[in-house]
Amino acid sequence: MIVRMKEILLFTTARSVDETILQLGELGVVDIKEINRPGNGTVERRMEAVHRTESAISLLRDHVPKKHEVANRVKYTTKDPKQLVDRVLQTGEIRQKCQEKIDELSQQLNWYGIWGQNAATKDIPYLKKKGIYLRLYLVDKSAADTLDQKHTIVRFPERDGKVPLVLIARNASEKLNHKEESLPRASFGDLSQQMERKKRQLTEVENFLEDQTANIAWLEAYHLLLQDRLSTQQALEGMGDIEGRLKYLKGYIPRTAEDNFIAAAEANHWGYHIADPEKPEDVPVYIKNPKWISIINPVMKFIDIVPGYKEVDVSIYFLVAFALFFAMLVGDAGYGLIFLLVTFFLRKKLTAQMRILIFVLSGTTIIWGVLSGTYFGAEQIAALPFLNNLIIPEIASFGVDNISFMMHLSFMIGAIHLTVAHGIRVFQFINSIRALSEVGWIALVWGLFLITEQLVLGKAMPDWGLWLFVGGAALVALFSVESKNFFKSMGVSIANLPLSLISGFSDIVSYVRLFAVGMATAAVAASFNNMILPEGMTGMGIVNLIMAAIALLLGHGLNIALALMAVMVHGIRLNMLEFAGHLGVQFSGEAYKPFKLISPENSYKNKTTISIQTG
Repeated sequence: MIVRMKEILLFTTARSVDETILQLGELGVVDIKEINRPGNGTVERRMEAVHRTESAISLLRDHVPKKHEVANRVKYTTKDPKQLVDRVLQTGEIRQKCQEKIDELSQQLNWYGIWGQNAATKDIPYLKKKGIYLRLYLVDKSAADTLDQKHTIVRFPERDGKVPLVLIARNASEKLNHKEESLPRASFGDLSQQMERKKRQLTEVENFLEDQTANIAWLEAYHLLLQDRLSTQQALEGMGDIEGRLKYLKGYIPRTAEDNFIAAAEANHWGYHIADPEKPEDVPVYIKNPKWISIINPVMKFIDIVPGYKEVDVSIYFLVAFALFFAMLVGDAGYGLIFLLVTFFLRKKLTAQMRILIFVLSGTTIIWGVLSGTYFGAEQIAALPFLNNLIIPEIASFGVDNISFMMHLSFMIGAIHLTVAHGIRVFQFINSIRALSEVGWIALVWGLFLITEQLVLGKAMPDWGLWLFVGGAALVALFSVESKNFFKSMGVSIANLPLSLISGFSDIVSYVRLFAVGMATAAVAASFNNMILPEGMTGMGIVNLIMAAIALLLGHGLNIALALMAVMVHGIRLNMLEFAGHLGVQFSGEAYKPFKLISPENSYKNKTTISIQTG
């Protein structure tokens, strides 16, 4: 549900503006909107500090602490978290350069692995001065066998399908039509010593970063403090000014927080004005739903969309439809069981909403897989007596010809889904003549459903089906647009109707993807099984069983990944485009982000020293 908002103006003296911002941060309900644009650079500096701290924390999280602490490391202490952030980031840069140098040295050492550790590279420039040119090549065996015999070539033993060749020439222009190998910059001994030094340096860097993982919690508290300072500075600089004596700001609060705001304003002697928003497009959107509906929030955050303030919250409709679409697109009880077990083992690393959402999606997938007889694409499992009795033949994945019914079911789901969208709009416009146009659209949706059935499945449209188009088109033409000029509004509606009908037809047809992708998932799983175990497991040895198990794991892992991609593409599309389009939701909103201070000012000062290893 989208919570109704109030627009506020708050006035305070310039002398007490800092205290006012602090009180607003502790209140934590006002979404402050910028009046003046910050321009003194403080915001940019504080934003950079936040980003640097985030980078340092991210770098430390990538390092697993060593199991055994080395006792003789050099330590130093610091009371400044900024100093630790700078040190970690500097160490990260050193680590990157160190790794780049190691990679470069490895390439040069590989040269000696091919041409011999005793190869005297310094002799090649010396011979060049004497008029003898040595050029080194590494070519394929087939190409080496076809080289022109007019060249003087020394051939070395083949290595990994490549043949090392040395061209000896008296003419500087004589070359082979292959890429010439570049010479290393130092001898094998020098390169080996450089490699050892860089590896020791990299080990020290890694030890330092691993040691500092103990300070992640401290840096996270410091990060919260920096975020508070940034938010506070943005609020201060974004306020309006009246002759240097008064400061004011504009913002939005939920209606449910109005009493709390008024109490705080009166306690702190603020001037304020509260009113209903004049421009709905500027109002931030605060969505508050029961816990069982809120489990869809991770998906909504992933696709990063918010309905407009005057639009409809689609959370509950998205949740129900997405669970059904997920089950049909994945469609395998075995895969659903895997999702369930993985979520159970990783439950501590997942948020409560994400954990419950995956449980729901796994459950619906298992139910659909059981009813369709799909278990890792293996017909033998579905043929077991108990499981076979649970199969509904009309939606079974194997053994029956039910393509027509599955397409019919997909079109039916699409018509119901779009009917729900227009039904919501009927109640949305219940006090307007536009509600009648939405009733007309419901009639048109079912008329288009009958047309789709006739064109795709060859089912004759009943005689009364034509009246769905006649009645629906009449209602849409007469009542779609509210205007003082009745004939003008009707003309606009009639002009838009043909394209809208074509779009509605394609929307219903697009729901066939639920059947097509689900069938493809089951077919791919069955194909992997038949390729890897064409005759079952009878007579297979232990080694063959292990290899088959690995192949099945990789094959079904790929199929699961493809199925999840299909869910993200098709399952979300049907909700965000087809359903939302008929519901009139454009997702033009901006999420409600109240100004809230989340870190005590002195939280990071309580730690007097930390142990840090020097690099």
